[in-house]
Amino acid sequence: MRVSGGAASWTRELSPRHAELLCLLAVHRTGRTASDLAGDLFGDPARTVTVRAEMSRVRRYLGAFLEHRPYRFAEDTEVEVLLPDDPRALLPHSTAPAVGGLRMSAALP
Repeated sequence: MRVSGGAASWTRELSPRHAELLCLLAVHRTGRTASDLAGDLFGDPARTVTVRAEMSRVRRYLGAFLEHRPYRFAEDTEVEVLLPDDPRALLPHSTAPAVGGLRMSAALP
């Protein structure tokens, strides 16, 4: 992930889970509830405690760029997602149901 704005720019290597979360928030710009994200990641909307813990970690380094209730990128945040040439290679190790769906929908003509 690369962040630039104002006088500062920085990069950060994302964990696989954080990459999944940020990808899903980029796709759903109006936001996702903890329950939505739990369903997206685990296929189980009841796993909200796990999602909230991960989002808390993400907000430590992206706090100014993220909103909550629902979780989303701040309105004035410009997000650019760099996709692989082959959409089926999107987050290849992810087993999250929503990421799998993105792979398939992006792979369609």
